[in-house]
Amino acid sequence: MIPVKIETLLEGRKVERNRIEYKEGFNPSDIVHTICAYANDIAGEDGGYLVIGVKAKEGIPVLPPKGLPQDTLDDIQLKLFQYCNKIEPRYIPKIEVVEYDGKYLIYLKCSAGDAGPYQAPVDVYSKREAGKQQDRTMKYWIRPASLTTEAKQGELAELFEKFASVPYIDRINPRTSMDYIRRGYVEDFIRASNSSLIEELNIRSLEDLLISEEVAEDKDEGIAIKNIGLLMFGERPDKLIPGTKIELVRFHDEEAEASDFTEKTFYGPIWKQVKDALDYIKNTVIEEKVVKVEGKAEADRFFNYPYNAIEEALVNAVLHKNYKEDVPVEIRIYVDYIQIINFPGPDRYIDMDKFAAGKVRARKYRNPKIGEFFKEIDLSEKKSTGISKILRELRINGSPLPDFETDMDRTYMITTIKIHDGFKLKSDSRNKSFDRSFDRSLTEVLTEVLSKKNYDKLLPLIQYLDEYNEITPLEAERVVNKSKSTVYRYLTMLTETGYVEVYGNTNKAVYRKI
Repeated sequence: MIPVKIETLLEGRKVERNRIEYKEGFNPSDIVHTICAYANDIAGEDGGYLVIGVKAKEGIPVLPPKGLPQDTLDDIQLKLFQYCNKIEPRYIPKIEVVEYDGKYLIYLKCSAGDAGPYQAPVDVYSKREAGKQQDRTMKYWIRPASLTTEAKQGELAELFEKFASVPYIDRINPRTSMDYIRRGYVEDFIRASNSSLIEELNIRSLEDLLISEEVAEDKDEGIAIKNIGLLMFGERPDKLIPGTKIELVRFHDEEAEASDFTEKTFYGPIWKQVKDALDYIKNTVIEEKVVKVEGKAEADRFFNYPYNAIEEALVNAVLHKNYKEDVPVEIRIYVDYIQIINFPGPDRYIDMDKFAAGKVRARKYRNPKIGEFFKEIDLSEKKSTGISKILRELRINGSPLPDFETDMDRTYMITTIKIHDGFKLKSDSRNKSFDRSFDRSLTEVLTEVLSKKNYDKLLPLIQYLDEYNEITPLEAERVVNKSKSTVYRYLTMLTETGYVEVYGNTNKAVYRKI
């Protein structure tokens, strides 16, 4: 449903004339060029409107309108969809058929796009329809004033800069409305941030609160909500920004792929998703152990996983997620480690070895506005301290160092936080004094070290190491034909025997027989 009534567009109320274009008949090329121009929104006015079936004189509609024949309405709508598919990237406006003064009109709301710059061919009709050769040249169309025109060199530079400079989350979401926003979330956030707006909650409208938080803008036709507004205060932001959720799966034994597992999905505003996921982990996963040490007055206290490290890893994943991609943040909880996965990974300029050591600071947040909001409710510390905090919390708890995994293209990031050694279930065989003689094969010695169950699982890797002396995670995946997470667990088990050592880290690791 288009929010502005046709009477408003024809009678000149509220909407500025340069944001409305009238077409007496259905001229496909002109119409598609105008749609493309509104999508590019070089004037920064959130697009505009197009009315078909109305003649205009010097930009003013001539009333009463001529209208469109009723038997052509379906055909015109179908062709509009077909011709709009020629716009690159794909862009489809809102289209509505209305009756005004006894005449049928078609009008369109063309919001500013978020995936541009947009371009369309000079001719969008078919050769058969036009009776002439079609010009398929793609051009960028703009409306710097009240006329649609091809973007020239200087305007092209401005157009590309416009789309490059405005982050996705700061753009107006043309599909959302106040129906998607829940006032309770806005008030909860304001109270949690101890904002000065607390004193005005009872007297300010929801629209005013959103504008005050800079997540919406007041337009002629009503409130326009940005993507950040939907992410922070939407009931179900994932309905309009797919992938905006946190998916958690918890495996209950070592055989993850074959085990019983628990699945949970967290919806709602992204800050609430984080808090709910962390509450689940705190209440069902985090455990403390107290160990009396001989000769010490105080017992040693430590956790299986330090909560603050988990919190920081999850917050980092949400902060650095690409919200244009339909991929959720994932939490995978295994019996002896937790993985947090987000897409994409770190910027390519970052050296992963330095990153893992906490010696690299990001030049900027991927989503700085989210970072600012999270700081207000103490979900994020100062800029670029996330990895350092994770390492610090693990050291304080006496936990192993984390692993950070990505690929060459930095399409993903897996943060692995391992369980404290004090919570590992150690078999009798692992506590033995191993015979490290080199005159015996790895196959022979590990039959004595590993349980029958684990030995059978690891046998393909053991045989490969016996033959080639070393193996990479990628080679291991091919050998055992298991998932990346399972392979990692298998390789960890081998290194814990003391007969295999790992060199390097993340995706560059090499496991060698001693």
